[in-house]
Amino acid sequence: MCALFDTLIGDADGIYDPSTYNDRLLLGLKGTMSEAELHILKARMYEGRKAKACRGELILGLPRGYVLKPSGEVALDPDEEVQRVIRLVFALFERCRSISGVLRYLVDHDIALPDRIRSGPEKGDVCWNRPNTATLSDMLRHPGYAGAYVFGRRHHDGRLRLPGKPHSGRRFVRDPQKWMVLHQNAHPAYIDWQSYERNQELMAANRSRYTGVPRGGAALLGGLMICGVCGRKMVTGYNDDGREARYSCSYEATTYGGPRCQSISARPVDTCLTALILEALSPAAIDVSLQVAEDIELERQQLHDGWKQRLERADYETALARRRYEAVDPDNRLVARTLERDWEAAMATK
Repeated sequence: MCALFDTLIGDADGIYDPSTYNDRLLLGLKGTMSEAELHILKARMYEGRKAKACRGELILGLPRGYVLKPSGEVALDPDEEVQRVIRLVFALFERCRSISGVLRYLVDHDIALPDRIRSGPEKGDVCWNRPNTATLSDMLRHPGYAGAYVFGRRHHDGRLRLPGKPHSGRRFVRDPQKWMVLHQNAHPAYIDWQSYERNQELMAANRSRYTGVPRGGAALLGGLMICGVCGRKMVTGYNDDGREARYSCSYEATTYGGPRCQSISARPVDTCLTALILEALSPAAIDVSLQVAEDIELERQQLHDGWKQRLERADYETALARRRYEAVDPDNRLVARTLERDWEAAMATK
């Protein structure tokens, strides 16, 4: 392009005319050498980064609930309320056995998720955010909470790059067997490694194994009934204005135009299954009731401790705002008015 429009190119060594053979040859040679040097530099930097990661010293970002000491060591967050909420999330998942159940509990009891501000003038301060499915999923899948140091857990696929955005793309989580570095017991943990593996297996089992999802209705096994003849999922249909349900296997008919496999009324199947469930649970009904009562009392105590810690935090922030207001010169109204508003906001929060 420069040769076409008679434009000169200059650098620290001189000025070149790309329309002449000698200058164009020299520019190509220098460009080839610079590309080779750039490749060698990137390769050396990557190997150095990988070697540091193999030693467990490359810290690219800590999950919520952890802080980095000045010595470079990873430690639990010194805030007791932060630790309590993080442990509560894992305890709830063991009891609810689903991310949506954990989210509903946190929302129903007005429990926010803690994090440290990572940039800006308030960097390092604790902030509280609304719980959401993505955050809970990342917490439950992060091996750092089991005390493990991991490098190479995610893979960047540049083939899904957006037009005009060279750094875009999609990041995938590799299987644990493909992680580049894994050091267990590298730092303090919220859960043990066995609990982490059990959580991964449970979340994998929670994914739908079949196309579609169960729909609402009176049928007990809607979306779960499997045909005993062909092994495919049976469809739930309703007659008599939704009062009569029926399980039918119609895959062969709807896909290939063949005959229907089989069909059965849902009422006798649901009645038989209900009786089997009650029969299996009846011997341990008393033990289950006692365990439920114990769990409720433990949950009530955990909620009481959580609100107590929140009240302690509000008392501290109110006292801090009051000390700042009393320390300012009363004649400096420009600053005093701001500190007064901060004090009133802290008292309103309390």
